Amino acid sequence: MIATLRGALRRKHEDRVVLDCGGIGYEVFLPPIALRQLEGVEAGEKGPELELVIYYHATRDQPRPVLIGFTSDLDKEFFEKLITVKDIGPMVAARSLAAPAAELAAAITRQDEKYLRALPGIGPQKAKNIVAQLQNKVAKFALAREGEPAAAPAAVAPGHDELREMAFEVLVKQLGHRPSEASQMIADALRRRPDIMSAEDLFTEIYRANPASKRP
Repeated sequence: MIATLRGALRRKHEDRVVLDCGGIGYEVFLPPIALRQLEGVEAGEKGPELELVIYYHATRDQPRPVLIGFTSDLDKEFFEKLITVKDIGPMVAARSLAAPAAELAAAITRQDEKYLRALPGIGPQKAKNIVAQLQNKVAKFALAREGEPAAAPAAVAPGHDELREMAFEVLVKQLGHRPSEASQMIADALRRRPDIMSAEDLFTEIYRANPASKRP
């Protein structure tokens, strides 16, 4: 299975590129967020070298392999969350990635179906399915900053002070809660579960006790 590709950018199309990797040209479908990063980049015989993280898609019903490329592990991991949702296949999920993973995760966490419906290929029912199945599973993506792995907050097991700071920033700046409200939600969650050691567990506890607060 192909996990990554590094090669010269030979051709650019509307939704895909061709990478020359050691004399072999690989056609790779790119989500809108990845294509946006290549705006102004010229392809050709002397095209720049790119490295892409690859999702390899082939099924019995679709035996011809499709390579879907991402410019970061974070984007691929978020994509892999999306394809667990009912009626969201790999191509639909890839085409819907028109904004950074952190922005999309924040919209899911606050149950913003209107925002999700505006994404390519995501209608009302798919938006409902995404919120229903992922609202408690993408907090770490909402916390992620550009260039940082999504799993970092959980992996380093930060202390409560660091957790409070990260959660407060997301609740106020990304999800639109009032500062006083965000502080109380965090304090209540840590009082109920003082053993929490990851940002994802903290958000799960916050929204488990305050389901109505997911939409500011």
